[in-house]
Amino acid sequence: MIQDRGNIKWASMMLPEHLELLREYKQERRTEQPRELAEWELEELQKTIDQAFNQQLDIKLEVWKDYKITQWTGIIKSINTNELILETLLKTKSISIQSIQSAQLDADYYD
Repeated sequence: MIQDRGNIKWASMMLPEHLELLREYKQERRTEQPRELAEWELEELQKTIDQAFNQQLDIKLEVWKDYKITQWTGIIKSINTNELILETLLKTKSISIQSIQSAQLDADYYD
């Protein structure tokens, strides 16, 4: 069986620009994809968001944007068919409803 050095043999022929592009490509491949939510998950999501909005409770949202999941915590100020307005400690954030992956009421209110 032939044993060679694998990718090491090509390293001397690669330009720094090529290496940087390969690193970026690998990073893009590692990014998360949005989950397809089941019907019951969508119903639970809607109930949690409605309860947080009606009672003005803090809510923690996991939002899929730019190929990654980010978390936002705040109070929902308004909701329409496409987006909700979340007021955090530092700023007001407009979040697309379709990009929300999960919602939890903040545990501080229940301690």
